[in-house]
Amino acid sequence: MNQRYLLALVLTAIVIVITPLVFSKGTRPTIPVDSAQLRVGNTQTSVVAETAVQTAPLLESQAIKTPVLVGDTLRARSPRAQYLFSNAGGAPVAVTLDSYPSRRPGSQHKSAELIAGDDRLVRYTLVTPRDTIALDTVQLARAEGGAGTVEYSGVVNGAPLRISYAIPSTAKDDYLLHVNVSLGGAPENSSLHIQLAKQLFSNEPDTSDDLGHLAISYRPARGSVESVGYSKLDTVERRVEQGPLNWVGIRNKYFLIAVRGTSSPFSGLSILGVPKTGRAVSHAATVVALPLKGGTATFDIYSGPQDFERLQQLGGDLDQVNPYAGWFHGVVQPVAAVVMRVLLWMKRSTHLNYGWVLVLFGVAIRLLLWPLNQSAMRTSMKMQRLQPSLQALQKKHSDDPQKQQEAIMKLYKEHDMSPLSPLMGCLPMLLPMPVLFALYFVFNNTIEFRGVSFLWLPDISLRDPYFITPLLMGASMYLMSWIGMRNAPPNPQAKMMSYMMPVMLTALFFNFASGLNLYYAVQNLAAIPQQWLLAQERGKNPPPETATVSSGRRKRTA
Repeated sequence: MNQRYLLALVLTAIVIVITPLVFSKGTRPTIPVDSAQLRVGNTQTSVVAETAVQTAPLLESQAIKTPVLVGDTLRARSPRAQYLFSNAGGAPVAVTLDSYPSRRPGSQHKSAELIAGDDRLVRYTLVTPRDTIALDTVQLARAEGGAGTVEYSGVVNGAPLRISYAIPSTAKDDYLLHVNVSLGGAPENSSLHIQLAKQLFSNEPDTSDDLGHLAISYRPARGSVESVGYSKLDTVERRVEQGPLNWVGIRNKYFLIAVRGTSSPFSGLSILGVPKTGRAVSHAATVVALPLKGGTATFDIYSGPQDFERLQQLGGDLDQVNPYAGWFHGVVQPVAAVVMRVLLWMKRSTHLNYGWVLVLFGVAIRLLLWPLNQSAMRTSMKMQRLQPSLQALQKKHSDDPQKQQEAIMKLYKEHDMSPLSPLMGCLPMLLPMPVLFALYFVFNNTIEFRGVSFLWLPDISLRDPYFITPLLMGASMYLMSWIGMRNAPPNPQAKMMSYMMPVMLTALFFNFASGLNLYYAVQNLAAIPQQWLLAQERGKNPPPETATVSSGRRKRTA
């Protein structure tokens, strides 16, 4: 194994090892703000976080009583989801996703539910210069609406209130409720405060891992998507983000509840966490303020999967609701987006299982990089042949660095090379790394791979229960290294690394997604023919050191 290939393997290991250690699970911390107020219009009104907590207790140990839901509930169905509405506040309180089965132990035959217990999908609070009214304490009447709509009406402090929902009727708008709230005679600078659910109910077999992905994401009107994990909310300190904000959502590993303003952006966001009582923070109060312009506010509620193409169609950077890779986000996210588009296109074009799609994708990446790798490896062989001449020049001009440099540059020019040739020889070997790096996050957060079985693998988004794929990955890596060292000059360090690297990466990949292991193993296997051909080429024209050793052996044999 030549030094450049060894360097590529070492850098690969560094990237893979650092990835899960340095970057959190798709969250970036926001800066706490001491202010406990959101600005609405031209005045300041206190955030209804206290009201929100009173109407939506975060933990039973806080001994805050939950208002009892009164009145009837209404169930409405869209093509892929069911919504449950309550007369108390006229708000959707629960949602069930018919297209996504629960994988939680004991609930495998049920549809995924995003809300559990006494939690609610959303809660509304009307804030005027004179009053603050939690609507879930107000009984509203169901009103006569048009086809595909759910409407509630009532009187709040003498003012007529009407809330209407347009239920999705097509797959394009599925999981999206269009909401209109109107308050007759609303004073100027009034606003509607919307509190999202305290948490998303886990539908996954590993509930602790799902809790670890809980986060609040939001999109400022100016800037990129921001995210704060529930793990950062192990405090009673309130965080406030001033608007305008295009959308705000809470998410776990695969699902999302988000609200976005349609007539105007949100004027602010308040987040109130609780001290951690277990292994992870599982509850938080997330409240957004939406100005009532002319007594009216319109917005959308999305409650569904983090489906890549669906969120892209909705626009507004909702497809980046999970801005993973931390400070490396700007590099990883574009690569991940390209990888997802390619994988989805391959899936639609071939109609194959995602496991076979990954196999084809791994082979395709290696074939695309074949010319670059070929050039890099031949450059490496040239460098090996030049080493005796370089060492001789360094020794000859050791007392004159300028002459040494001129002589080395002349030697490079005679062989159509440059001082950058060693670096350029490594670069093609590292090109697959951004794809592998992006796939690490893709498998951790992409619902398209959720529950996909392949051969003996029950779920390619989870680790291999039999650890076959990581062992196959390690074995293929060792075989590729062993072939790469054939006919190369003896190098004890390279030989040692050829044993250590596969063992280290196999141990590291044991708990990684089996699909990621599958992809990496296929990459290694697809690279073996090229390694073998170049090893044969090296044997026909060996470096000077190899030729000397072979000559000595022939003499001893004679």
